[in-house]
Amino acid sequence: MWFSCKNAEQCAVVRQGYQVLAEYHLIEQEQLKNIYAIPSYASALHWYGIIFIHSGFYAESMFRFSIMLPENFPNVASLPTVIFTTACYHPHIRPQTQSLDLSPFFTEWRKDYHHVWHLLKYIQAIFADPESSICSCVTPSGERMFMEEANNMEALTILSTDRTAFISKVQQLAAFTREHIYDSPTSNDPHYIVVEPFCSEQHEKVMKQLKSPSWNEATCIDTLPPAQCLACIDSSRQMDEEEAHQIAKLSAVNGRLKHPKLQRY
Repeated sequence: MWFSCKNAEQCAVVRQGYQVLAEYHLIEQEQLKNIYAIPSYASALHWYGIIFIHSGFYAESMFRFSIMLPENFPNVASLPTVIFTTACYHPHIRPQTQSLDLSPFFTEWRKDYHHVWHLLKYIQAIFADPESSICSCVTPSGERMFMEEANNMEALTILSTDRTAFISKVQQLAAFTREHIYDSPTSNDPHYIVVEPFCSEQHEKVMKQLKSPSWNEATCIDTLPPAQCLACIDSSRQMDEEEAHQIAKLSAVNGRLKHPKLQRY
């Protein structure tokens, strides 16, 4: 479809809209588990996100967050802003603003290498293994050396000196997030991610499909490739390898990307 733009500014807005849709399409391709993000209906630069954590220190926690992309995204080096809208206790999250420190993995935003899905995997990683996320290096003897500064110095100190106390503190927070998992939406934006209790009548059709022979055959474990863990980023080298892989995928996407209709939650 061709657009008639009255000026360069309108053309830039249209181009940016397609670039953001491409980011959303890449997230769908990555098939990340237990973490979801979608651009808001009101602004493509404001994303809603939610993560469910099922293991580790933060087991049974649920955290909501927002991603604010820079005004001239992706043609700027400045990093996006990630703000947790659910109270969260972590060394990399500033207690006063609930903003996430991205500097451990991102020094600047490189549009040809970085994508929104990198942010989501980084969020997964800091919750999956918070100790590794504050590890600055490992000595030849195998001893971990921890960071000296972080957004939340209290959390950094407790995590690096008293794991039991840290786990106790974050599990209290996990209980709080479970109590508020079904809270009413704080926004009337149609793309705000809503979590609702299971309803047997509402899901009866899906359950019948899951029990059907054709579905069982299609999803038989023998026919599926081995599962891959997407919850951690082990090293900057791994991230670089994944970035190179994504460049190839993005090049193919850019050639055929159409305007997808975003699913409303």
